[in-house]
Amino acid sequence: MGKAPVSLHLEKVTPDHVELLYAHLSDPILYEYLEDEIPTLDEIKHQFKFAALEKSPDNDSMIWLKWVAILPPHQYVGVVEIGIFADGYAEIGFMTFANFQKQGYAPIYCSNAIAQAKERFNLTALHASVNEQNYASRQVLERLGFKLYNINKNAEFVKDKLSDELIYHLTFSHCD
Repeated sequence: MGKAPVSLHLEKVTPDHVELLYAHLSDPILYEYLEDEIPTLDEIKHQFKFAALEKSPDNDSMIWLKWVAILPPHQYVGVVEIGIFADGYAEIGFMTFANFQKQGYAPIYCSNAIAQAKERFNLTALHASVNEQNYASRQVLERLGFKLYNINKNAEFVKDKLSDELIYHLTFSHCD
């Protein structure tokens, strides 16, 4: 695994990013371990309009933070999002674009997103759900300090078969 440069930064997703990121976000490899269908251009436009407002397109009470990870000059590495629900439950999700996978970028940009969310909100914990077959994402979460919290048996239908959804948990101390 290569060492990722420290010049990677996060930029809040806006509607201006749609055209720049759609080719990446419609890459079938990103959906290999997800039940989600590849989004259409219109769906991405809709999502990014809400993301720019930090609102979820399908949950009025959720704060939705979404960033694109960028290397100079304008190399888009991936996206990361953190949803914060009214009851304080928070969940992270991320996608590293195909040309940047397995190079050590995801832990860096996810760590940056976590730090920004912690700075703005009084998060006590963060959760992540990942398909049991997605070993790369599991490794990223474990590198970030997440611990396996729960296993939802046969909760997902991926690659034409039922598989487990793994729930990871990261607790923050008050002195972080």
